[in-house]
Amino acid sequence: MSDQNSSQPTGTIADATIISRSPSILTAEVNGEVAMMSIELGCYFGLDYIGSDIWKGIEPPCSFSTLIDSLAADYEADRAIIVIDVQRLLSNMAKHDVVRLR
Repeated sequence: MSDQNSSQPTGTIADATIISRSPSILTAEVNGEVAMMSIELGCYFGLDYIGSDIWKGIEPPCSFSTLIDSLAADYEADRAIIVIDVQRLLSNMAKHDVVRLR
C-alpha cells in the first residue's frame, strides 16, 4: 500500500493541510462506528467512535486546524495530545489511501 495519491508526505500534517476522504472508500456506520472498505485494495478498515468522529469531521474536506478545533471543543483532552493522536491516525489512513492530504 502506498500514499502515491497524497500530494503531501504523510509525516507532515500542518495546520493548513486540507484533509479529504478518498473517493475509493465505501463506508457504513454500525453502532456509532464506521466500517470502511477500499474498493481498489479490497481491504476492510474500522474506526472506533473517536475515529468515526474524525471521519465525520472531514466531510466536507477541511483543514487540519479546523478539524482539531472541532475535536478540542468536543473532547476534554489536552490539545497537544489531540494533535499528536490525530496526526498519527491521519498519516496511517493516508498511507492506505483512506484519506487524502494536500
